[in-house]
Amino acid sequence: MQVRAGSGEILQRRVSSSAGNFFQADSATYPLLAHVVPWADTAFNRSQVTALAAEIDRYEADTAVNLNGESFDWLRQMCEVTAEEPHRMLWFVGD
Repeated sequence: MQVRAGSGEILQRRVSSSAGNFFQADSATYPLLAHVVPWADTAFNRSQVTALAAEIDRYEADTAVNLNGESFDWLRQMCEVTAEEPHRMLWFVGD
């Protein structure tokens, strides 16, 4: 994952294999996370990351999908950094 400025500059970076399972989430329950696929890039803008952070909270607490009880504090923090300034984007970089 990367937080990028409007110029394309990478402001923050994180490598995580746990985010690779988001696409398996139910799209009715997790409409944003369900579109994050490991084989393609997915980007969220400043206005979308607030809704994404709320989905991350629900996903983290949902034992039916978060089988290992993983914490996604780091991803919420990346959402916060994205929301701080206009033109920032949160990128999930696929293979």
